[in-house]
Amino acid sequence: MKKYPYTESTDLIIYNEKPKKEKKPKIWLAMVSSALAASVFTAAIFGTGLYLSNKHSAPISEQTTVSSAVTTENSASSSDAALTATYKNGKKVLSVTEIAAQVGPSVVGVINKTTVQPQKYFDPFSGRSYYYTDPSQEGQTVEQGSGSGIIFQDDGYIVTNQHVINGASEISVIINTGEEFTAKLIGQDTKTDLAVLKIDPGDTKLTAATLGDSTTVQVGETAVAIGNPLGMEFSGSVTAGIISAVNRTMNIENRTYNLLQTDAAINSGNSGGALINQYGEVIGINSVKLSTTGVEGMGFAIAISEAKPIIDDLMSSGYVTGRPLVGISIKDTGYGLFIGSVVEGSGAAEAGLKVYDMILEVDGQKVSSSSEVNEIRDKKKPGDYLTFKILRDGETMEVNVRLTEEAANKD
Repeated sequence: MKKYPYTESTDLIIYNEKPKKEKKPKIWLAMVSSALAASVFTAAIFGTGLYLSNKHSAPISEQTTVSSAVTTENSASSSDAALTATYKNGKKVLSVTEIAAQVGPSVVGVINKTTVQPQKYFDPFSGRSYYYTDPSQEGQTVEQGSGSGIIFQDDGYIVTNQHVINGASEISVIINTGEEFTAKLIGQDTKTDLAVLKIDPGDTKLTAATLGDSTTVQVGETAVAIGNPLGMEFSGSVTAGIISAVNRTMNIENRTYNLLQTDAAINSGNSGGALINQYGEVIGINSVKLSTTGVEGMGFAIAISEAKPIIDDLMSSGYVTGRPLVGISIKDTGYGLFIGSVVEGSGAAEAGLKVYDMILEVDGQKVSSSSEVNEIRDKKKPGDYLTFKILRDGETMEVNVRLTEEAANKD
């Protein structure tokens, strides 16, 4: 356990592009973790959203105001000591200041570290080898990215985004006091972009956040985001706004997510951080922002009610149970869907599917994208069958594939 040296950090590497001026508007759906490597993704810095108080927005029957006057000998005016608490649905409505104080200690920094491996190429013209990486750093552990996380159990369990810790050989967690702990990866799931970590806090007392119910969230409600935009230099940053939309279905990297939309500022490094309601409850895990010229205040969070069962599975099994697996990867060439690989021992391999088979239909439905195939598959359970209509060597045939359980992080 050690104090974290606060140093400058650079922006995130996701798209492996250097910033450049776009000739025409282009929309990016960017995962929002921060990184310390060579290339940078295109980003639009969002302004802080407007905090809208709901103090008088609810009907009188749903809202109660309780006031009490506190007087001390040193008070200049008794009116300065008047305290007003607002309640809605039986819960105390908190100010942004109160939310920051209550939930801030539960939001941590997550540092993705990797062991440097020598990377070089041979130039046949000069007859020399050149290093992509500094050979003097070989074997050293260096930071390759950072993001945020949420303590959800005070014994050291933390939830974050999977893309924050993807590829890490070592993971560190930095709590709000600046203390740094080595974290163990309990489980991760690429399809929901969630991961669970565990630290041993020793004698350090951790503050666990309260997880709320995102199914009751309504458009226009207060939303507060807490995280580490642009790295640990700006750790614990708080931005406030409203819920802009609920159940926003978005397809990112061939995966479908059901997200909460907010105008609270979310930037690179906020990934894995908390989106909080007016009661101080976590209702979402900040993950994505929309970035393009002329667009502001469009951030997205994984709804916590959808994340909870994934978190439970990752804690108990290390993976998501009950998920059907075909055992193939699919290449979308633009003029057809082709099988790119077949997992040995899978139902697809046993049924006889082969690389380069062209997929025409699945269970009688014509398909034109891998997401459509996944959507049909996800309606099944392990042990069920999928019928693939394929084209092979000019012949059309049907193959029945028995689905197995996806027992690991496979596509």
